[in-house]
Amino acid sequence: MKYQRWFQYIAIPVVSVYDHLKYDYHIIGRENIPEGGCVVCANHTQWADPVLVATAMGNKHPLVAMGKKELFQIKPLAPLIAALGAFPVDRENMDIVAIRTALQAVKDGKKLLIFPEGTTHHKDGDPVKLGAARIALKTKAPILPIYISEDKKFRSKVYVVIGKPFTPEPTRSKEGYQALADEIMRRIYALKETIPNG
Repeated sequence: MKYQRWFQYIAIPVVSVYDHLKYDYHIIGRENIPEGGCVVCANHTQWADPVLVATAMGNKHPLVAMGKKELFQIKPLAPLIAALGAFPVDRENMDIVAIRTALQAVKDGKKLLIFPEGTTHHKDGDPVKLGAARIALKTKAPILPIYISEDKKFRSKVYVVIGKPFTPEPTRSKEGYQALADEIMRRIYALKETIPNG
């Protein structure tokens, strides 16, 4: 099954109820979401993060997301997440199909969600993945940084903070891509400081 905007439109309000029941959930900065295609970049610590971002983005914007290919090997899950806008990416190899899908999604005006840290099991000092930086530069689309509370437990206070979008300066070097990837993460974690009593 492929992405179904109508299904996403129905699902997000249901997911929103779930998020608000599970957490003391707060959204900051929804007014910063730009019109048109953009690359949405967030930190990643738990499996619930894509759901939290979808709720924060709301139903106004079509949202698609890169997901590790292993998720699409789970038969009951694969068609559901595909209909909701996820598509598989092989994180171990240069996945040309995933890259083309991502580029086309942004060009078509969709919001593309990527977690530059790549996995919930990352450690301090691990290099940031370059995919989000490359796609933003290739499409000339703005990058929308989002910070998600890292310590999420049942009924704990959870914030999703949407920062201001920015358009990176052009570059073609690996060093330039890495610098942008690092800047994306710097901007994401700087949003933590805007949380009340955070």
